[in-house]
Amino acid sequence: MTTTAPTWPAHYTPADIDQIGIIKAWISQHAYSQAALARLARISPSSLNQIIKGSYATSPAPLLKAIESAMRHADETSADAVSIVETSVSRLAVTACTMARRYRNFAVLSAYVGTGKTYSLKHYARSTPNTHLLEADPTMTPQTLVKKLARLVGVTEASSVADKFEAVVEQLTDTDSLIIIDEAETLTPHQLHIVRRLRDKAGIGIVLAGTEHLTGILKPLHGQFDQIRSRTGFWPATVQAISADDAAALVQSAFGAEEVADDVVARLYAYSKGSARMLVEGLIAAIKQFRRDRVLDVKLVDAVARQALCLQSLA
Repeated sequence: MTTTAPTWPAHYTPADIDQIGIIKAWISQHAYSQAALARLARISPSSLNQIIKGSYATSPAPLLKAIESAMRHADETSADAVSIVETSVSRLAVTACTMARRYRNFAVLSAYVGTGKTYSLKHYARSTPNTHLLEADPTMTPQTLVKKLARLVGVTEASSVADKFEAVVEQLTDTDSLIIIDEAETLTPHQLHIVRRLRDKAGIGIVLAGTEHLTGILKPLHGQFDQIRSRTGFWPATVQAISADDAAALVQSAFGAEEVADDVVARLYAYSKGSARMLVEGLIAAIKQFRRDRVLDVKLVDAVARQALCLQSLA
């Protein structure tokens, strides 16, 4: 008995069809359900099902790209860690970096603690050439800032602080380099002036990232930071929390091929209160530690939240 090959719609390209074959094989080999893979890829299970069946109404290429990325991340996930997952916060961080680098100006990225801003910026810096990340702190002096910048870009010979600054400028000029300064709300006016002069003289992009307090420092009109305001090409609203879809992708990544029920994801998101750190490093880590052979259900989530993390029950 022969099997008739499916008839694909005209808007499915040969590359799309090949990718669908890869997806089917990956699901089979990794024992994933379509629903679990769809959650990890941040698309609806019905969309994935339609794509695989050849009934998706428009070009599946954009969603296939998201699915391929999800499979790659899943392959990189170890048993005790959550792989790099694209979230709304990581996309915003990448946009900030891309805009600052492309237009050689400032981008400002502010977010509440625990939303994944720093994690996303560190991943971007590790994976993108000519990107230098500096973490500021309250004890840092202007001289310390210049020395840190010099070490970041490989300047070692200059002696005085002024010479180091000029050497940093020379090292970065006419490059596509990007400087990311995290915890930027701790920078003093003098330090911000140094950063602004570095951008002007070297002609590079700089991302200032920090908590919600960063916007309060830089935003006031006609203040001492107008020169930075006028050079800022990307400044989105402060990120207050990860989204429910972000949480679902992080949860699915953590539990791999195991299909996680929607009510479990919703309960974990509720306990996390929009904090990726609480979700991943608190709730998910505690469940993996204390779960043993128990079913992953809402009852287990409530028990772990109450007994391991002293969270008030939502039941």
